[in-house]
Amino acid sequence: MQKFTVLALAALIAAPALAVDQDGWLAEAKQFNTTAVRSKDRGARQTNLFSGRAKVGEQKTHHVQLTAGKYYSFFADCDRECDNIDLTLKAANGQTIQANTEDDDSPMFGWRANRSGRYTLTVTIPGCKNSSAGCDYTSQVFSGNRSVFGN
Repeated sequence: MQKFTVLALAALIAAPALAVDQDGWLAEAKQFNTTAVRSKDRGARQTNLFSGRAKVGEQKTHHVQLTAGKYYSFFADCDRECDNIDLTLKAANGQTIQANTEDDDSPMFGWRANRSGRYTLTVTIPGCKNSSAGCDYTSQVFSGNRSVFGN
């Protein structure tokens, strides 16, 4: 009986982790982004990976350290319950550097840092079918030696 109780408790603790990205879409999207970046810049590497859950309109902020002269590629993806996710990069003073706020579920942009420092990457989910629990998301940052997006 005690063994069953321990197993039941372990299953309850693990259940939320199993619920995240059940169909593997976010893992697939991350791999797609990595392949796309490396097809344009073989030396590019992922410097940051953020993941979480956000409700409609909620902003999730993540800090990134960028180096002047480097090219950066930024991506965000959300689960299948989400139909709109936005991504914004801001300088330490709050000035928006780049943003993708189009009505889509995979925002992306590139930027060549003109100054080294700490920047804020903000993920916002305007469209999530699961309004009470929110939607899962990931955001990736890649650093490289050339522009991936042609800017």
